Amino acid sequence: MPDSEDILSALQRETESYLETVEELERKRKPGEGIFGMRGGPADNPCHERYSETVRQLLDDFAGQNPSSESVRRVLEELYAAPVLHRKPLCAYWMLIAVQRHSLGLIDLLSTQDAKALFDRYSKDTPRRDRLPVQNEILKKLIQR
Repeated sequence: MPDSEDILSALQRETESYLETVEELERKRKPGEGIFGMRGGPADNPCHERYSETVRQLLDDFAGQNPSSESVRRVLEELYAAPVLHRKPLCAYWMLIAVQRHSLGLIDLLSTQDAKALFDRYSKDTPRRDRLPVQNEILKKLIQR
């Protein structure tokens, strides 16, 4: 059985590194960069796509190890908590939500009990009025599970 500590550590490390990169980009932002639809600024940096791809690869590798429901739940709790804990910078916040789409396959590995616990927490952390389509999709899949 794979150790969820390894994936949790890797996910935390990648998220911290990503947030540090975005914060540094924000500090170095030039006046006017990225406003009024102009190109440039932190939101256009390739670090966002790299982070998304890294998270996708981590979660795919983890899913391929046939993890226990408890391990999957711990990893998803970490992934789903990231945007709740890190609301700034805004471009990073949106990416922390967007990468959650990579978790959809893992939801199938949850027990009914773990899916319910995740649903309860996720629906509380993501108020209905603020939900994005990926968040609605996650909640729908958790209900189905």
